[in-house]
Amino acid sequence: MYSELINNNQKTPIWFMRQAGRYLPEYREIRTKKKSFLDLCFSPQLASEISLQPIKRFDFDFIILFSDILVIPYSLGQKVEFIENVGPVLGEMDFTKNNTFFSTHKSMDLLSPVFETIKILKKKKGEKKLIGFCGGPFTVLNYMIEKGTSKKHQKIINFIENQKNLALYLIQKITDISIEYLTRQIDSGADFIQVFDSWAGLLNDRQYEQFIIQPSIKINREIKKKYPDIQQIFFPRGSKEKLRNFLLDVKCDVISVDEISEETKKLCKKKNIIIQGNLSPQTLLQGGKDLDKEVKNILERFKDNAHIFNLSHGILPKTPIENVQKVIDLVRKSYEFTKKPS
Repeated sequence: MYSELINNNQKTPIWFMRQAGRYLPEYREIRTKKKSFLDLCFSPQLASEISLQPIKRFDFDFIILFSDILVIPYSLGQKVEFIENVGPVLGEMDFTKNNTFFSTHKSMDLLSPVFETIKILKKKKGEKKLIGFCGGPFTVLNYMIEKGTSKKHQKIINFIENQKNLALYLIQKITDISIEYLTRQIDSGADFIQVFDSWAGLLNDRQYEQFIIQPSIKINREIKKKYPDIQQIFFPRGSKEKLRNFLLDVKCDVISVDEISEETKKLCKKKNIIIQGNLSPQTLLQGGKDLDKEVKNILERFKDNAHIFNLSHGILPKTPIENVQKVIDLVRKSYEFTKKPS
């Protein structure tokens, strides 16, 4: 199936996390049409248009669904707001009550605009592959407990240590709703799915096994069971040396990385796992000779692996458009893609 991941000119595939977003003037223009960011995510015509903006401008090899990982807490009944210059703010919720969460049926009803967006994109995407996604269960739980973005993450760490049984119950709930959410994305037309576990790096080895690896195993297994040909991308950001254990346990097709050791690169090659990454968004923002050098270094670093060029996290809002175009040009012009067979 690896041939499904590359375009017809046999170059290294390239797309960027948050490739549809605030750095694009066409996005900023559409953003003014909705007061609420969630309203924008739940407006299929606008969300599909935004998803296609970076394709029209840059001809990226993949379309990533325009949405947000926090639609899951919203679908479960937690208030979610996005405040300018603050970020996401989540409401209070009593997680100890049996009837705290909405039913799966109601959750999927609330998420139905996302599925409509995918159906629209399926008709408009042409030869491009469409990636659906969700947040990793721990990352979603982090936002639910912290009530937004946190620098120290003390609430979530205390929560999983002091209320472990409740934390594991919530992880199970989020995992199950995420599986249903991804299933419906695939049914609607997604070609690939990605699981973004942005805060995996917060956890020690024991916590990582319980809150990152085990939920990922279940998501991977259940999706594979129903859709054996759907490629699954996992991004447990900040895993460092724990990434090797993740890859030994989770049967993913693609691993998105911020950093990766030589030993783990060899494991990926042995297990036919595609590596996705890992240009720093800060380097992309700054541009110049350092950007040229790092792009070439990454291509050299992964020349012996099946590789999709991407970032180590989402593109930053103030990133110059010309820097994005420069990276695409460098990747497509300088590196012939002659890796894994299908």
